[in-house]
Amino acid sequence: MLTISIFTACEKIEALESKPVSIPTTAEKTSPTKENGDDTMKVESADILKKNSYEFLSDSKNFQVEAETYQSAEGRIEIDVRVSKPKTYMKNVIVSGQLPINAYEVLYTPDLLITNILMKKSFSDKAVSKDFTISPSIKSPGGISAGRSFNLFPEETFEDAIAKLNEISIKVSWVDKRDKPHTEYIKTKIQIKRPK
Repeated sequence: MLTISIFTACEKIEALESKPVSIPTTAEKTSPTKENGDDTMKVESADILKKNSYEFLSDSKNFQVEAETYQSAEGRIEIDVRVSKPKTYMKNVIVSGQLPINAYEVLYTPDLLITNILMKKSFSDKAVSKDFTISPSIKSPGGISAGRSFNLFPEETFEDAIAKLNEISIKVSWVDKRDKPHTEYIKTKIQIKRPK
């Protein structure tokens, strides 16, 4: 059924003036709604944001995790999150990092998630699954990473940005040899990579 509404210019202005305007909160920006459905990246972001700080580990007994940032030649800020040196078999590894909310003060972006979760849909392909599997006995790949490039607001410098982006909340998900799912949440410092 198609419904068409026709407003005169005055009626449209009246309708707009009578509607309360609200600015979405950060949680609303990153959480799924009925309008946008089950958006994978928004669900991933919301999952990290809902965790309490005490639920995050400082490191993992199963792998090494690190995050680093640097400024690209184009002036953008690059952030990479990497899981490496596995101590156990980890298949279909998903790495997601959520920057702190104050990053909105320096980054021109609609969200603060860094992730490879969109690869999850391809894990049924054995070759793709193999590329996202790490273990002490597997030489290549040596690790799994996710990276993202962000634009800074024009008045911000890289130095301003890294002062606010010193920590990242990370979620690492994988399945073991028995296809049992595992998830760990880790909070770590973002290391600054300077040109040599």
